[in-house]
Amino acid sequence: MKVLYVGVIHPGWVNTTWMRQRVLEELGHEIHPLCLSPFLRWGGRYGGAIFRRYQWGIPLALANRAILSAAKAFRPDLLWIDKGAWVTKATLRRVKKLCGAHLLHYTPDPFFLFHRSRHFVSAVPAYDALVTSKRYEAETYRSHGAQRLIVTKVAFDTEYHRPIELSRQERLEYGCEAVFIGSYGEGRERYLKPLVAERVSLSVWGENWTARCPDPEVLAAHRGRSLVGLDYAKGLAGAKIGLGLLSPLVPDRSTTRSVEIPACGVFLLAERTDEHQELFEEGEEAEFFDGSEELLDKVRYFLAHDSARERIAAAGRRRCLESGYSYRDQIAGIIEMLP
Repeated sequence: MKVLYVGVIHPGWVNTTWMRQRVLEELGHEIHPLCLSPFLRWGGRYGGAIFRRYQWGIPLALANRAILSAAKAFRPDLLWIDKGAWVTKATLRRVKKLCGAHLLHYTPDPFFLFHRSRHFVSAVPAYDALVTSKRYEAETYRSHGAQRLIVTKVAFDTEYHRPIELSRQERLEYGCEAVFIGSYGEGRERYLKPLVAERVSLSVWGENWTARCPDPEVLAAHRGRSLVGLDYAKGLAGAKIGLGLLSPLVPDRSTTRSVEIPACGVFLLAERTDEHQELFEEGEEAEFFDGSEELLDKVRYFLAHDSARERIAAAGRRRCLESGYSYRDQIAGIIEMLP
């Protein structure tokens, strides 16, 4: 198909939006990418702040005009909107009228509870299909008029989420016993503090830790900003245990790191939820915990039992590869569902 792919996909920034675009290309589709980043950054940090905050004004109008111009020139069979907070219902209807493209929205994020946008909420009925991995938002999608809702599992990228052989210098930079990669969220330190007190070698990578984490002992484990691309895989490869902590802001039962960690061949120790237990068999392909005490007990045990930890890590990676958890498998399935 000819696909007009719209999202934050500017060159040099390896994010999941770009990963999905690349997968569509690998599947043989003709892609015309349109990056919304220049519009989101329009006016600079301060001059454009009011437009970003209220999702209003010149940059929003320019972004939607760019989508229409691209649709007119490219005449796509599919308009794929990735995380379309700024895409209006009027734009979607004009694209449909202009070239009859199938209109699809994809997001791995909670788009009602956290990334809510009045433009997205209004546009929901205009999409031919909407894809989300957030089961808890399914009824909200339907109540806002979703024509077709595709609920998927979380996914990983086969090129960037894979085992990495670290150099000597990289082992010094990333080596640790346990790692958490993700932004600070209120209360996350309660899981990490017992590890620090136990003198577990812990590395934390992510945004907002220095500004918001109230515990200086946990903060001492912070190594820097969030890792992306192959650096993310290296950060996991340097650890014996990858921690799967869920967001305290939304009722997530799994996140992308839930499959990215085992896809990288690293032992996953995550919060025990129904979705995690569907993704992996506990004790065979991953390990789970309820509360900081069980987390600490399992960290102690699996740091002392290398063979058991390595066996589970290998089985977790096999599960990712054999059960269709990759973006390639997921997106191929989505495309097959389209008329």
